[in-house]
Amino acid sequence: HSKPVPARNAAGRVIVHVDLDCFYAQVEMVRNPELRDKPLGVQQKSLVVTSNYEARKLGVKKLMSVKDAKEKCPQLVLVNGEDLTPYREMSYKVT
Repeated sequence: HSKPVPARNAAGRVIVHVDLDCFYAQVEMVRNPELRDKPLGVQQKSLVVTSNYEARKLGVKKLMSVKDAKEKCPQLVLVNGEDLTPYREMSYKVT
């Protein structure tokens, strides 16, 4: 039973929580809607830095080696995530 916060104290203060757990994968799915229903991983060097929820259901985890990820999920679609520009642009839009 919390007391309501008087308006004068709450003015100007907003707390926002945004879940960006698979942000790079989400950016790629926005850029290419054909990827939305496929297991998707974003690759940097020899690692899958993140994956969408479809891939996670099939055993792909963050920072898993590409080799291990493809063994777990042969149908995994990998997108090169070396260029951070689209992620920075989308991050700016989100914030």
